[in-house]
Amino acid sequence: MMTAHFSDYVQSHLHPETIFVVGGGPSLNQHDLTVLNHTEHFVICCNQAFSLIPSAKIAHHSDYAWWEQYQSQLESQFTGDFITGCGLGNTKAYPDVVTHMGFIQHHNHHELFNSKMHVFGNNCGLQALSIAHLFQPQNIVLIGFDFKAEHGQSHGYEKNNLASMEHYQSFWRMFLRGFSDFEKIKATQWQKAYPNQALPAIWNVNPDSALTLYDKSKNLSDFL
Repeated sequence: MMTAHFSDYVQSHLHPETIFVVGGGPSLNQHDLTVLNHTEHFVICCNQAFSLIPSAKIAHHSDYAWWEQYQSQLESQFTGDFITGCGLGNTKAYPDVVTHMGFIQHHNHHELFNSKMHVFGNNCGLQALSIAHLFQPQNIVLIGFDFKAEHGQSHGYEKNNLASMEHYQSFWRMFLRGFSDFEKIKATQWQKAYPNQALPAIWNVNPDSALTLYDKSKNLSDFL
């Protein structure tokens, strides 16, 4: 596990039919995710979602502080291929078990899709979505991409959430703008990187999601 170079891994796993990207929203509780916990499915997990689907191909996180908190749990539970992280908030180097991903911003947007070692976005979910594009799948299915609370709960993998909802809401507004920025840059960069490859269809299986950019007309069961 986690021994191959990530760029080589991408190259050897191109064009899957569907990649499932599992976020953290409360709508996770509406799905039976055990059906995804099989190696036949291509799953990318965000943050603690790896605890729900430990066999995911990739477990991605943004913040170094998150890595410090969950590295022991990852080591004992995660059985997938790669742990990827951006090391936000700290200058410490990751151990070899983590693949360190760089950032794509406006000044280096030409790296989008051309570099297999860069992610786009200001949040873990958008970064995971950009990683999914590197594999050039037919479909990308977003699960738990809510960007709003449900019954006072902001996450589907935490039993309790004591943080202020206003704190989350300010971040969610910023995160949603990031998805719009990604789509604008993607419109030109995809054609440059993959001129003969159709764009993946992106599906959000939470019909009540605040992320309205993507088609919400299908259910998770439609892709299984």
